[in-house]
Amino acid sequence: MADKELALAIVGTGGIAKQHRKNLEALGGNKIVAVCDVDEENLKEASAALGATAYTNFNEMFDKESGLDAVLLCTPPTVRKDVIAAACDKKLPVFCEKPPARTNEEAAEITDIVERSGNLVSVGFMYRYVPATDRIKELIAGEKLNLVQGTFLCNPALARKIPGWFFLREKSGGHIVDQAIHMIDLIRFIAGDITEVHTLGNNVICPKAEDFTTEDSSSTNLRFASGASGSHVHSWAYSKFVCEVVLTGAEYRLTLKLNDFVNGWIKDKQIDEKLAPPPAGDLRYWEMQVFLNAVRTGDASNIRSPYADAAKTLATVNAMNQSIDDGKPVELG
Repeated sequence: MADKELALAIVGTGGIAKQHRKNLEALGGNKIVAVCDVDEENLKEASAALGATAYTNFNEMFDKESGLDAVLLCTPPTVRKDVIAAACDKKLPVFCEKPPARTNEEAAEITDIVERSGNLVSVGFMYRYVPATDRIKELIAGEKLNLVQGTFLCNPALARKIPGWFFLREKSGGHIVDQAIHMIDLIRFIAGDITEVHTLGNNVICPKAEDFTTEDSSSTNLRFASGASGSHVHSWAYSKFVCEVVLTGAEYRLTLKLNDFVNGWIKDKQIDEKLAPPPAGDLRYWEMQVFLNAVRTGDASNIRSPYADAAKTLATVNAMNQSIDDGKPVELG
């Protein structure tokens, strides 16, 4: 198996699947033999580009493609449970794009399915695998973390170049569930579980409308199980791009600038490091590399975002939206 070319299937052939295809090509040692989608245009493009068999029903695909080694699930978040359940029934490892589900209830049901099957299901929280994340964790190892500040600013609400359903909070969860989830997951990976959130959302730049039902920006206070405090600000209504996490302790203040910078100071030592970029130019390269290695070896110990833990991140961001709606802090169990 270690030297075998992996036979892969993709369920959901839109934009994120195209990003993964580039990384799969760069990694080598794999072939996408089947693709599945209900969008005829995306399905036709993927099938033709990859020379893969096209399906509109994933159950039919799993039944007919008996030689599959793994499946990539790249659908919208409302399409998770049935695909994962079918893959687990076939003992097919799954790489599931984030978020792991749309609701906490569905995530709990999927967690049960995954744990009972013993199947590998890795969720695509890519920032956990970035070398700069490893470096900053190495630098603060053994040090107490007091404050965490996350910032992610970008322009989707201004540019409107992504599919319209992303701007419908009832479908996508808005900027918090679709994108801030990456930062909250990274913060959890570094600082530990979050026990309380208090989020304020606004639409100062992009007022809500029939085709825009999400907040365009938000600010969240965080409380961690360790006792540390933190915050995260996120916006889809800023013309430039900012993505960073600042970590502060008694004798350090370090900034992780995703994707590849760590700078600041620790114990009077200046830190200014640029880490290696991904070989394929996309941050998802590393998470896919680890997933494929796990499929080949049967050893999932290097998977950093197993489904059950990803469900905790989902619960945290859903609590953030709940806090906006309720106008008060929300505690997490």
